[in-house]
Amino acid sequence: MSAAQVRVLFSRLLRDPAFWYAVTLAVVGTVEARISENQLRRLMDWSSTNLDNLRPAGHPAEAFVASAFVPQESAGVWPLFALSVFSVVAALGARRAVVLLASVHVGVSVVTEGLVWWRIHQGSLPGSEAHDWDTGPSYLVVTAMVVAIGCARRTWVRVVWAVALAGATPSLLEGIEGGDYTAIGHLLSAAVGLAVVLRVRRVSKSVDIGPEAYAKIPLWEGVE
Repeated sequence: MSAAQVRVLFSRLLRDPAFWYAVTLAVVGTVEARISENQLRRLMDWSSTNLDNLRPAGHPAEAFVASAFVPQESAGVWPLFALSVFSVVAALGARRAVVLLASVHVGVSVVTEGLVWWRIHQGSLPGSEAHDWDTGPSYLVVTAMVVAIGCARRTWVRVVWAVALAGATPSLLEGIEGGDYTAIGHLLSAAVGLAVVLRVRRVSKSVDIGPEAYAKIPLWEGVE
């Protein structure tokens, strides 16, 4: 590979939101490993999308944004899993990918915390659950992995993400039999990813193009 090709590749990498997301997760994970336990607890308290932070008197906007970048556990794994976002950007385009994954993160968080609120008011969960940590990139990354499995351009990439998701599934769905809201959120995220894959394939078939060319279709008329 020539120096010119390296520069072009590096330039494209710097323009890809997937690159910056994976790098940010890696940096935050490193910070989490180096700060004190008390500092980590304060970070988790502030960035969690729990009921306490999402109430009007809290800081819902900041919590929604920060929680997508602050892994709660297995911090070293999430930057690797977040590489699946590259396939999402390649399949959907940068704008669609960002809108999709941000919407999944916010939407699924709202649904799961709504479930927590309902169960607290029904008496099936203690009121302390309103303050429990609920942070991390797992909802959007699960969607990204499902989209990568269905839409990645190369077969070996699809296989890699299928194996990775299969290996992570037992942990992602832990507690599902008891109605764990995080596990339910992961199921919802996977369902959204599957819906996107079906949408891409349906649109691609209707205009007689491959799924990998879907990103070239304008997001809305007059844009891109």
